[in-house]
Amino acid sequence: MEDNIPEKIMKHLPDMLCAIDKSGRFVRVNDSCEQILGFSRVDLEGKPFIDFVHEEDRVLTSKIAEKLMDGESVNGFENRYVGKDGGTVKVIWTAVWSPEENLLFCSARKKPCQQKNEVRLAKEVQWHKSLFENHPDVIFYEDTAGKITKVNETFIETFNCKKEEVTNSTLSCLLPPKMADMNQRYLEQTLLGSTVRFDLEYQKDGEKPRIFDTVKFPVKVNQEVIGVQTIAKDITDMVHAYETIQLQAKKLNTIFESITDAFFTMDREWNFAFINREAERILGINKNYHIGKNAWKEFPSELGGEFDRQYQHAMETMQPVHFEAYFSMTSVWLEVKAFPSSEGISIYFTDITENVKARKELEKLSLVASKTNNSVLIADKDWRIEWVNLGFTDLTGYSLVEAMGRKPSELLHSHKTDIKEYKLLEPKLLGGEPISLEVLNVRKNGEEYWVNIEISPAYSESGEISRFIEVQTDISSLKNKELELSALAQELYRKNTDLQQFTYIVSHNLRSPIANIMGLADALNMLDKQSESFHKALSYLKQDAHRLDTVMRDMNSILSIRDSKYNLETETVDLTAVINEVSQSFGEKLLTIGADVSMDIQEGLSLRANRAYMYSIFHNLVSNSIKYRSPERPLRIRIKAIGNPSRGTIVSFSDNGIGFDMKKAKDNLFRMYKRFHAEQPGRGMGLFLVKNHLDAMGGSIKAVSGVGFGTRFMIYLPS
Repeated sequence: MEDNIPEKIMKHLPDMLCAIDKSGRFVRVNDSCEQILGFSRVDLEGKPFIDFVHEEDRVLTSKIAEKLMDGESVNGFENRYVGKDGGTVKVIWTAVWSPEENLLFCSARKKPCQQKNEVRLAKEVQWHKSLFENHPDVIFYEDTAGKITKVNETFIETFNCKKEEVTNSTLSCLLPPKMADMNQRYLEQTLLGSTVRFDLEYQKDGEKPRIFDTVKFPVKVNQEVIGVQTIAKDITDMVHAYETIQLQAKKLNTIFESITDAFFTMDREWNFAFINREAERILGINKNYHIGKNAWKEFPSELGGEFDRQYQHAMETMQPVHFEAYFSMTSVWLEVKAFPSSEGISIYFTDITENVKARKELEKLSLVASKTNNSVLIADKDWRIEWVNLGFTDLTGYSLVEAMGRKPSELLHSHKTDIKEYKLLEPKLLGGEPISLEVLNVRKNGEEYWVNIEISPAYSESGEISRFIEVQTDISSLKNKELELSALAQELYRKNTDLQQFTYIVSHNLRSPIANIMGLADALNMLDKQSESFHKALSYLKQDAHRLDTVMRDMNSILSIRDSKYNLETETVDLTAVINEVSQSFGEKLLTIGADVSMDIQEGLSLRANRAYMYSIFHNLVSNSIKYRSPERPLRIRIKAIGNPSRGTIVSFSDNGIGFDMKKAKDNLFRMYKRFHAEQPGRGMGLFLVKNHLDAMGGSIKAVSGVGFGTRFMIYLPS
């Protein structure tokens, strides 16, 4: 380095000189870097140069650097760096790769301003005038006497007046007395130099009231207030949406309090988030104290026990658990159903202390089964039935003669019977312990019924298991109620998830642009209107206003889908016709990129669905295929569909695009505002809408993808 760039040149040249090694790190820079970027040589040497490049220019800059290191030279390459003060610095580079030194030698200088001040000033004035006149919010100016001096078009439309009618008059002529007094009070406060913010309500004749988020800030010249500028944004829809969310939250709370089961929720850190009255009663806790407290710190004796083990298992597998356990704090047995989610875990439970006592007593009395009304059977060690009581015959329809020599699984189980629970408990039974499980059986007449089975081993004189005693209790009614309650719990869980989603939107997606707008409004008041900073601030203000509008439109779309779920209009939809319409809408784009779309759809396939939703589903899928196509090969889209009048319709939609990492996507694939390709523009709404449209029609969707291998969606729609 010393031989190539002498020390005097490195120190005194006004240009920034540097050398970068193959790994992309600064090896040496001269002192001019501090004048250009604000960073000293110590700040830069040894650091990756890309860390100092503006985020939006990093991809292009990296590609240029790769070309240079391959032997190409570049003169006059422009990009932006982020200076030490956080500001953006535009620089022009000349660089060449030295294979002898194995270094990239670069020189850079700031980009000179090319615009003349007069042209720039004229453009800024015109831009400001256009922004004022066409701004979607109400904007007006008042002088120190409170007289209106200037209004924009939105003001005229909102108050249904003419400019000449309001100019040189006060706002009190348009507002009701209460609102006029409020405006006057805040006007006087602003004239003293303060920026104020308040909600203003205005109602046209025969229309519903509108609510405006109003900001008044002083206009100063040489530190003297010469007037007041007011910006009033119509937030009626936002306020109503928030009120709707609050109302739904209240309703949800009422539902949770009214269900007969005890219920509470915990977040992912095991802190109580909600507790209903029944849970307070059974557990002996107080929600006013315990909400926000860590469960294991409040109940340390349960840490490491059955409750802890089951809840941990549910959160690790993201699968519901159903179990019984003893709660020592209040000396009760509980039947627990726990449902995990990304937000935490929801737990329903009932006090089954009496049931447990009864069950244990039944085990003790099982040998007198011949006199019990319950179904009892005795099987040998190979599970061949040796004896059944009258209760067995009454329950199943099979006599002793019909049952002898047959296995209970052969005689009673249907194709729906799940014996996984028994397989898990079998080692325990063979180890000499009684077991209990629930099984779906089939009577002799083909009728299905649920039974609770208690199985105890019996021993020979030598101490070996010689037979099994099985007591069956019909729990069909209880099980059906349990399934109904589970379905209700799932629906409540879904509604709670929706509520959390909307709460997130209000608290994050709405709050961020609103906060930015407030901050920019304050900043504008402090900047010179002729400065470039003022121009940039106004541009950012407009961007945040558009962001806010986009979020509101997204919320309206979601609410529209939710509202239509239970009264969705359906019709007989020709699937081929819908897909053809979607393909035609993208016809020019597909032709331009050389895409190939092929369909293999069962002839005459149609289904009952909402046609608009079906069009939207395939429109979003085709749009995503185009957006995320691979640059290495022509886009190929394949659509296959088969249908059955009794089983529904299955559609396979696949492409050969760039795909995505399924492990990284996890459960976020169909969630709102979740995106997996930052280099492509978008809001993360497409797949969210697809999923919600299908949910509204009782359908479902799954995805399989791999980076570089394309994506396949499997769609199911009921008959």
